[in-house]
Amino acid sequence: MGPIDKVDEWFAGTRIAKFFEMNERGTTLFTELGGALVTFMTMAYILAVNPRILADSGGPCVPDPQEEGGIFGPNYEDCLERLKREYITATAIGSCVGCVIMGLLANLPIALAPGMGMNAYFTYSVVGFRGTGTVAWDSAVTAIMIEGAIFLVLAVSGARSFLARLIPEPVRLATPAAIGAFLAHLGLQTAEGIGIVVSDIATAVTLGACPEDKRTPIVAFTEACRADSSSCVTSDAYTCDDLGGVMTSGTTWMGLLGMMITLIFMAYKWRSAMIIGIAFVTIVSWFRNTAVTYFPDTPAGDARFEYFSQVVAFENMDMLIAPFTSDLKSAGVALITFLYVDFLDTSGTLMGIVSNMGFTDEHGDFPKSRQAFSVDAISTMFGSIFGLSPVTSYIESAGGVGAGARTGLTALFVGFFFFLSLFFAPIIASIPPWATGGALILVGSMMARSLKDVKWYDITHAATAFITVITMPLTYSIAYGLIAGIVIWIILQTVFWILGFLGIERPEFTEDDIPKGAVKSDDDKGVDEKDNSEEQVEEAADANDSPKEKDMEA
Repeated sequence: MGPIDKVDEWFAGTRIAKFFEMNERGTTLFTELGGALVTFMTMAYILAVNPRILADSGGPCVPDPQEEGGIFGPNYEDCLERLKREYITATAIGSCVGCVIMGLLANLPIALAPGMGMNAYFTYSVVGFRGTGTVAWDSAVTAIMIEGAIFLVLAVSGARSFLARLIPEPVRLATPAAIGAFLAHLGLQTAEGIGIVVSDIATAVTLGACPEDKRTPIVAFTEACRADSSSCVTSDAYTCDDLGGVMTSGTTWMGLLGMMITLIFMAYKWRSAMIIGIAFVTIVSWFRNTAVTYFPDTPAGDARFEYFSQVVAFENMDMLIAPFTSDLKSAGVALITFLYVDFLDTSGTLMGIVSNMGFTDEHGDFPKSRQAFSVDAISTMFGSIFGLSPVTSYIESAGGVGAGARTGLTALFVGFFFFLSLFFAPIIASIPPWATGGALILVGSMMARSLKDVKWYDITHAATAFITVITMPLTYSIAYGLIAGIVIWIILQTVFWILGFLGIERPEFTEDDIPKGAVKSDDDKGVDEKDNSEEQVEEAADANDSPKEKDMEA
């Protein structure tokens, strides 16, 4: 018996092991620790990606009216850089606390962090890029606190099971894939990704990836700009149409290389594949005087390098603590959408992971399910205190479960790893966007798996799901995608009901309409019954065949 086995045997007799039901679930201390390492390594990218996305909202930063450039002026840029650093601390704290209470209250190996997709919706659809949206930042954060409280009531009361049945099936199935398309869209752009997709004067978007000296900023041609060109305000968007240089940006090619490295390691089932890809691109980008450096010889580059050189630092959160307000006039739609997406994401993640552990019953429920959903809601409320978008259960926890994790001890270990990350903000803040852009694209591709259950042979299912998916990235709004899918489904079902009342029934699907192995809808009962009856006849005929007849057939 080796030293690890001896430690596992000793730990199995402790009160901690009894509290986490480790013997009953057939796991050990080092198995849980290994599962925690796998889970943390597969989701640690959130420490780099989430602060960058949330800082794009502008937070409490306000442009100086006396400064040229407005939200693109140097003072505003400095405020955003401080905000991003504070969001690193907030992300680590919110994730740490969520993991700890999940482990202690629900005893599940599920880690929590600010949800990908919901952070993008918060920034780009609700608050708007650098505060240009319709909802103030503090109002949006307050809406998240209220959303968490409502979710908590639904979880404790058990009403979540009833509400889950009200969501149209094609919209429910398409939502994860649609959010994945939105994330991939971010990863393909420059601010949060590798810069392949840029603006185009004629076609809105086109192929880009040109270096900075070849970029032509897009200008909002307002009345003031038409009258006086000095009042024209440039945006963060740019085009490569004017000066050329398409696909010559070194950072784009470096980002693509990192994405391919990540993809190859994922194909070989390396749990830390995303961290390897991000780390490779990041380390290469830290060398100065190169075409891909994150620290160019500019004032901004020098400031980044000076902060990076500190290595260890704990950032305070003066800009983020309790940013609540009573002004919620414009935050109603955002609150409903946060609740809807959080509800769907949490339900799918928890039930999907726990079912893989073999803990679910015939109704899809599992032990301490109310506690698990309540923890998700409490974590969202806690995270809002630090200006975070909803903190939710992470599907990456499935990696730890695949490594053998079965108890909440894994979640506690992951929480400890997030705690350690609090002190390395200078390193995390120096991860360039082209290092994480590939991760966003790959996360988006993995979220597309939900489309496999869409009934593509049924045009009502297919159209509703497809419109939900395509609307989100092209309108740059998760809310618009959800609204489009739900409204179309309601209109279709209403028309079908009216026509059915008038005696005009929808034609049933025939066996030729439904591909073999496809998921069937409730309208296909006639086809199912026919298939079953034919199979039963064939089985009966086979059973009546004599051994001699079977030998002759062979």
